[in-house]
Amino acid sequence: MNLITCRPKRPASGCLPFIASVCLAISLWGCSFPARANVYPTNLRLNGGTTNATLAYGGAAAIGYLLNEPATAGVAVHIKSGATTIRTLTLAGGGPGTARGTNSVTWNGRDNASNTVPAGAYTIHVTTAANGHGDWTQISNDLDPGRYVYEPRGIAVNQNSNSLYYGRVFVGNATNGPNYLFDPGDMVGIQKLNADGSYADEGGFSDGGWPWAGDYFSPWKIEVSADDYVYVNDWTGNGIVLRFDQTLSPASQLVVLRDDNWPNSGTANLSGPFITGTGANTKVWMADINVSPGGVGIRRWSVNGSGIVETNDLGATIVQNGGGSHLNVYPYDVAVDRSNRIYTIQFRVNSGDVSYRVLRFPAYNESGTAQTNADWRIGTADDSMRGAFGVAVNPVGSYLAVAFRGAGTSPNRVGCSVKVFSTDDGSLVTTQTPAANHDHTDVAWDNVGNLYVLDNFASVWRVYSPPGSNAATTIAPMTVQVAPPPAPPTLTAPGYSAGQFQFTLNGQANVTYVIEASTNLSDWSPVTTNTSASAIRPIAVSAPNVRSYYRAKLAP
Repeated sequence: MNLITCRPKRPASGCLPFIASVCLAISLWGCSFPARANVYPTNLRLNGGTTNATLAYGGAAAIGYLLNEPATAGVAVHIKSGATTIRTLTLAGGGPGTARGTNSVTWNGRDNASNTVPAGAYTIHVTTAANGHGDWTQISNDLDPGRYVYEPRGIAVNQNSNSLYYGRVFVGNATNGPNYLFDPGDMVGIQKLNADGSYADEGGFSDGGWPWAGDYFSPWKIEVSADDYVYVNDWTGNGIVLRFDQTLSPASQLVVLRDDNWPNSGTANLSGPFITGTGANTKVWMADINVSPGGVGIRRWSVNGSGIVETNDLGATIVQNGGGSHLNVYPYDVAVDRSNRIYTIQFRVNSGDVSYRVLRFPAYNESGTAQTNADWRIGTADDSMRGAFGVAVNPVGSYLAVAFRGAGTSPNRVGCSVKVFSTDDGSLVTTQTPAANHDHTDVAWDNVGNLYVLDNFASVWRVYSPPGSNAATTIAPMTVQVAPPPAPPTLTAPGYSAGQFQFTLNGQANVTYVIEASTNLSDWSPVTTNTSASAIRPIAVSAPNVRSYYRAKLAP
């Protein structure tokens, strides 16, 4: 311990710095997820921002997150150093920090023993839990402004847990609504929404700079790749596929699949897409709705290092339609699970039609020979499965959802519903919104197992939670680094003049210091406070009549 000491009229040297300043930086990335859940945290923010942050010693960090539904079983925010949890902030269900929408909790930079954490890198994990529901349950509110979409055709959810945009929902509208000049839900293009149905921070709508036809087919189906790209089909163009970033900025627009890639002399009519892989390993899957023998079934293309399909690359048929294939008419949409098993649907509207509505084919073996034999196939002559319109498999490959548009016209449309099937054998798990006239146009899943549904009749998108209690943990994608305390202040150059004991304080700029004095190195009393924009500052105090010691410390 260094001190500066003052004897009457005869200064002596020495100093004691006593200051502490810790800079906090918090590192947050990734997400773990269970096989089944409904509540989960997204939009993690640190002090309202999406970038790495540094906190002054003694400061506090505001940790923000968004919940897609209430965390009825509570929230736990874990601050970790490596694999070790050094602080847990626990929030009881029903209390602050557990509500649907945006929440925030403050960490004071201390561990569970109330000690200031040492220098180092820290990660923040937000775990949410819910008591769950007894059956598949709608957890969205149709009246939320962001739920409205005039003519919804495609829906997709960002499942990339390492992304700042994790949980973002994209919904395409294919016809101008009555208020298309100012209501995002009426504009032709794509809505960008958070998991709770609120609009994205940068705005809730974009057309990506593309001239969508707005004719019911443009924009069409939407998919989000594992590396954060949004793929959209312009079906009016017979199957043009575009790629955008997560904000759908016009500058990011890329035409991935074009007319020079269409097989059968450009006559293919390609619905989809589905995307597998990332980077130069990305593959684009499409369904040709041309009837056999002219259709090419399910087709697949590879992209190059620039993110597009090579010029005049016509792709390869992965599942054949017609010619003895169980896909006997044509596919209308396609999905692939993590085991590379292939799911497709056939759009059949006539009562008693014997064609299969839903089929699963085994993983393609890259032999060059198209698949023809389905593992399982369901729906022959089943009038509850009319107008199959969209298909999606959940992240763990256990459930397959199919949107059925039905048959006929309102008010006499029938066979409308969304059905969930087991991927093991095609057995029915649940049927949602089987109301007459409610034509459903697409389905999607988020990363924790919630089902997303487009109801064209009601002009809304809905979310359904599977039954059972649940929990999910998200690790935020920013970094917090706790820096070592700065160098302590030093007291130098003692002197005496005109009854004043004088010395120089060497510290930090724009910091307030309290100068304390003691005659016994045990009992200290403040004698002056100094604030300056300069790191080096002269200090003068009344010279004492007894031997004294001085030190400087940060003001509270």
